[in-house]
Amino acid sequence: MLTSMRQIGNSRGVLIPAAFLASCQIEDQVDMQLQDGQIVIKPVRRKLRDGWFVDTAAPSKAVLAQEKLESQDWIDAPVADDSEWVW
Repeated sequence: MLTSMRQIGNSRGVLIPAAFLASCQIEDQVDMQLQDGQIVIKPVRRKLRDGWFVDTAAPSKAVLAQEKLESQDWIDAPVADDSEWVW
């Protein structure tokens, strides 16, 4: 298939037909490599739920202290408002 290069900012690119993408199971990300003067584009295959249980950065001591102060504000809050409502 013969196609033309297109200007994209300071780079250039090609449009890949939807049928090609579907056939190769390419979705959002690709692995692009230069091999022997040719550009090779491969789909990125991710495991289902990959990265869901990665330990995120632990909150800092300052954040934990602020959360503790904010939670203490509610300790003495009344459970219910016993006053009569006036309409």
